Amino acid sequence: MQLSLSTAVFAGLCLSLSATGLPTDKISAPIIMDNSPNVVYEATLQDTKNTTVRGWLTLWAPPSKVGVKVHADFWGLPDGEPLFYHINEHPVSKDGNCYSTGGRLDPYKRGETPGCDTSKPHTCQVGDLSGKHSPLYTGKGESYEIEYTDLFLSTDPKKLAFFGNHSVVVQYSNGTRLNCANFKLARHQSLR
Repeated sequence: MQLSLSTAVFAGLCLSLSATGLPTDKISAPIIMDNSPNVVYEATLQDTKNTTVRGWLTLWAPPSKVGVKVHADFWGLPDGEPLFYHINEHPVSKDGNCYSTGGRLDPYKRGETPGCDTSKPHTCQVGDLSGKHSPLYTGKGESYEIEYTDLFLSTDPKKLAFFGNHSVVVQYSNGTRLNCANFKLARHQSLR
């Protein structure tokens, strides 16, 4: 009977994993529990003539060391259309080309399909900030500010979910990229 119960539990687990829409061989992002709270990264969108979209993001680990706090400010957004923002896999090239950043940061090889389910953020691409937390959406002339904790990003360069040498990209829903920036280390203090 023990073997039958174990088999039933295993089968149920496999069925529930396949119901998520993700292949069962994909790895969900783990919650990062050991971030260094003395590290702060910032990204400031480019001041460029081909877009009005501007903004900056500040990311740091909270005292609990669990996940990363994200504070984002954006302005100059087109009204009535949601914009998406992601941490992408490469830095912005020296010429400022936002398409040089590649795709979203996806160290666990989730892929883009199916789309991110906000009720299951561990199954989303690590870099899909708007997918996990909300797209940018404002009224005419309004700015957008948000702060949240992302449990799946790391401040440790040795971790797969490290974002510090990557970029952030703001884009339309059709994939047209509007602005971008590289993350830069703003503060790193040794705890004594």
